[in-house]
Amino acid sequence: MLDRIPSCQKIDGIWLYLHGAMEVEEIGSGEVALLSAIRKKVGYDIPISVALDFHANNSTELTKYANIICGYKTAPHTDMEETQIKTAQLLLKCIREKLLPKPVIIQIPLMITGDMVITSSEPMKTIIDETEKIERQPGILSASVFNGQNWVDAPNAGASVIVVPEKEEYTELAHNEARKLAKMFWDAREKFKFQVDAFEPEEAVEAAISAEEKLVFITDSGDNTTAGAAGDNAYLLKIILKKNVGHTLIGGITDSRAVKICESKRIGDRVELILGGELDVENSESVRITGIIKNKGNILGWYGEDGGKAVVLNIEGKSIDIIVTERRCALISPEIFESIGVNIYDYEIVVVKLGYLYPKLAQVAKKAIFALTPGASCEAIEKLKFYNIGRKVYPINKDIIFFDENKNVPLANKNTI
Repeated sequence: MLDRIPSCQKIDGIWLYLHGAMEVEEIGSGEVALLSAIRKKVGYDIPISVALDFHANNSTELTKYANIICGYKTAPHTDMEETQIKTAQLLLKCIREKLLPKPVIIQIPLMITGDMVITSSEPMKTIIDETEKIERQPGILSASVFNGQNWVDAPNAGASVIVVPEKEEYTELAHNEARKLAKMFWDAREKFKFQVDAFEPEEAVEAAISAEEKLVFITDSGDNTTAGAAGDNAYLLKIILKKNVGHTLIGGITDSRAVKICESKRIGDRVELILGGELDVENSESVRITGIIKNKGNILGWYGEDGGKAVVLNIEGKSIDIIVTERRCALISPEIFESIGVNIYDYEIVVVKLGYLYPKLAQVAKKAIFALTPGASCEAIEKLKFYNIGRKVYPINKDIIFFDENKNVPLANKNTI
């Protein structure tokens, strides 16, 4: 990326589309490392504009290097393109008007599981609405609230607020608005709930079996590939294999070894496989199955790209089908299922390695159930082992005092462990 920036000509500005929760061994924040390296090459006299995910883990370091920082205002995400365009437009404004804004950030000691923080529902809806009101004020370029990627064990994991003033004279206004947003988020911390029924794994499967609706989605939330989990845990599959389920689809399990074995086989062939536990040896369980190959080929990725090889297996003697993928895969839309020859409407129950259902699946699901499975993306944040946060955060620590109620200012320094 650094080589793409020419050294022999003047740069007017730089636009970046990043995620915000990249953590690199021996480096730390990948976004901060990248921005720092860019600044070393181009200096500090040109604006840098960055579009981030709603689940970015932000730090004060980020605001040292970027002039414009905007995050998605939706989760599930529907405004990715809109956010990219917005940050590009603000970059052009900075170039034309020779502006070098300095963003204001407040880190909030909150690690609320992302599947509880839905921007179209309260209490986050009101907070997002407030960011839009703030952005309409003269002197404010953008206001963003971030829930953070709370399954990352890093010092900057957790929620934050970033408000970007147009000029230095609006910095105090930006601070005031950032404090307002931070307090709104903090005060709402106990109001965040799952938007659908959430049960322990066995209860979740029983609830799906007994549901009057057909085409019930169960989310294997502890192995959520969109949250960074491996997608190779057979824990929920083991439970389903023991139950008297109707037509059920497991979409899917990551196991390159199983896919490779099936490559040399034909459709209709019988295979004996051990599925699961290939990538996440700490959290994932495996299971031995005997299956019939129903289909093979390549599956689509998140954005319509090639997601790698996949195979569809039917469990011998059961009305259970499994999509097995060679790479981690997020089956977030009917089109992704269809790319490997699977019609989700043929099933009564569909298991996905997600948290909340992405919009296209939510539209077709007759009922959605959260299975509170164990794993790398376990919904109970307080049950996970964190070594690198280095500060008190809710809900791991319930005794935090974040705001001085008299002065309405954050007391972040009192939360250091």
